[in-house]
Amino acid sequence: MTTKSARLNIRLPEDDLRELEAIRERTGLQSVSDVVREAIQAYLHDEISTWNADKISATLPAALMEDVEMFIASGDATDISQAATLALAGWVEEKKRYYLEGKEVLRQKVSEAVEERGAKKGMGRTAARMRVQ
Repeated sequence: MTTKSARLNIRLPEDDLRELEAIRERTGLQSVSDVVREAIQAYLHDEISTWNADKISATLPAALMEDVEMFIASGDATDISQAATLALAGWVEEKKRYYLEGKEVLRQKVSEAVEERGAKKGMGRTAARMRVQ
């Protein structure tokens, strides 16, 4: 099966070209082009999670940072970026759950109030009819 591909023409500093050649020799690849192809594939695979991401900057209290570093050291996260992402993801999920559950509770209360109002109106009509008779 033939894969459609494109040819790229790039310029590199001599130092980079020498490094690519050294990598080719160490890895046993046939050409520098093979090294470049593998490097591009690795980059695309490794960086895919950051393509649709925003970078943030935050100031944290020292005590909190110590705790974060402790959790990273224990293997709960691989680095500060991942720890912050996990923490924010948990916080966002908690807020979503809170607001969704809150919305459902509000719907329930509104429904009960409507039913109660309807029952009171029904009793009022019944009482008015009884007085008229």
